[in-house]
Amino acid sequence: MPPRRSMSTLARMCLQSIAENMQSLWVTDYAEKYMEEYSFMYVEGPFNQLAGPLVQELIKILGESHKLTRAGLHLLLQPHLTELSLHYCSGLINKAIIDLVTVRCKFLTSLDLHSCSRVPAGSLAILVGRLPRLMKLCLSDTQCDSLALATIGSCCQRLRELDISRCRKLSPSSLLSLVYDSKRATFSCQALKVLLLQDVKPQGDLEQWVNALCYILLALPSLEQLSNPSVLSALRLIHTGRFSHGGTFTDSFPSLAEVARRRVARKSGCNGLVNVRDSQSQKAEYEQESDTLRGKENWNGTAGISLHLRKLEDLEEEDVSSLGSLCQEVEEAAITLGIQTVSAWSLVQWPNLTQLTLHSPEQPNRMLEEMLTSLHAIGNSLRVLSLQNLLWGQEESLSTLLTWCPNLQSFQGHFTVLSQTLFHNDPELPPWARKPLPLPHLHTFNFLLEGEDSLHPTFQHQLGGFLVALLQGCLKLECLSLCGVPTSLDSVFEVVYASSPPHPLQRLSEVSLCHSNVTQWGASLLLRSKNDLSHLDLSHCKDVTCRDYHKLQEMARKEGSNISISWQ
Repeated sequence: MPPRRSMSTLARMCLQSIAENMQSLWVTDYAEKYMEEYSFMYVEGPFNQLAGPLVQELIKILGESHKLTRAGLHLLLQPHLTELSLHYCSGLINKAIIDLVTVRCKFLTSLDLHSCSRVPAGSLAILVGRLPRLMKLCLSDTQCDSLALATIGSCCQRLRELDISRCRKLSPSSLLSLVYDSKRATFSCQALKVLLLQDVKPQGDLEQWVNALCYILLALPSLEQLSNPSVLSALRLIHTGRFSHGGTFTDSFPSLAEVARRRVARKSGCNGLVNVRDSQSQKAEYEQESDTLRGKENWNGTAGISLHLRKLEDLEEEDVSSLGSLCQEVEEAAITLGIQTVSAWSLVQWPNLTQLTLHSPEQPNRMLEEMLTSLHAIGNSLRVLSLQNLLWGQEESLSTLLTWCPNLQSFQGHFTVLSQTLFHNDPELPPWARKPLPLPHLHTFNFLLEGEDSLHPTFQHQLGGFLVALLQGCLKLECLSLCGVPTSLDSVFEVVYASSPPHPLQRLSEVSLCHSNVTQWGASLLLRSKNDLSHLDLSHCKDVTCRDYHKLQEMARKEGSNISISWQ
């Protein structure tokens, strides 16, 4: 059955038609008569009658096809826009265009200027200062500096998401300007939930940078995600609570210890931090509470501080227990495993955990079987699980793990099979008679196996039975990747497609079998089955010849499908 072809919506087809004729119908006349002569608040014409999302989609289409000009952009910057992304045409964006956005687009709630690196920092500051409705702002890879961040802090109080990754002008003091308004002596951006600081090279002392990140974590009560390699160090500092000898900034900002004391003192009954200019009664109450804490030189931050982070990246294995108690609302975590097993750690402190990655960064030296106890406690809550570069010693351990995770939607596994002794006179291998492994929500399964050359025949057979049970139980599977599997996938697919209703694999759209044991026959079963297959990867499958590849292409052509087949 040929796959369902993706059809463009009528609206998108109309926008593509406009894009094709934009230059000849609209841009030429405007560029010749008006562009340099007038500075219009907006341009009367068809685009001010077009819904804002459609105008944004037209900018995207023109930008991606490299058909957008500055004159065309002048026509599309309409006052009724609430969302604007100029990332698709960043090469066109300069001070003049930003000035036009500042004048025309005053109702924006979302603005993306990613890679608009030609815009001066001063223009960015003026722009964001005129956009108090902003809830989402991307200034990644721009000239954003302390002035721009201070303006965001003082003017964009509704902001929920901010991306300032790859901004080279950032410093510890500029980050503080975002969260504290020194002129008003008040904390800013109290509604901010996501702050992205990826690929930012700290200017000056690394310790000051860590202190600044710590400052942000304590100053923003609603923060759920802070992305930066130094976040782990900041969390450790908060956990120890040793702020007395560090975190001292200029007199314009409260010290790090002061911010920590304020968060503890106002933990209950207040959204956000205490501002410096409180009423006298509030201030007296605060000072009485904080005097006790001030007397302790190194007070334990975990005693009174809890962070609302939902995502922890690059967490070290030894920090799971300590930092887990500091951030108990984590929903997504990536844990780096050490070379050797550390003291027992658990994930039970994260009842809301839905996405988990465990990986060994070096050579695989940690066993999958070691992780089972920790994973058992949170299996029901997991939706996404990734196990990278682990040793796999017992075949049943993986199937056992998956039975503990019935709500999984995506699984990625990269395993190295331990060397096994080859025995002679092996008993006859029984047929696969497993019940389906019930994973009713799984739509993506990626499986990479190394060390397959040393795989014992019994293990190979058991692996085949595991794959049969898995595929029979995943009725919503869309993306399947089996890389380096030595088991005969021809036999696996034969058994799976012969299963009684409900028939599995009917939603498959992408399949990769590279480096695996499959022939033209197994591949043809996939092509002939009822599914939505659009791509089949048979790269480096030693039992698929060039002649087989052409036969499969011809088969797909006769079926009238648009399946793309890769082979080499």
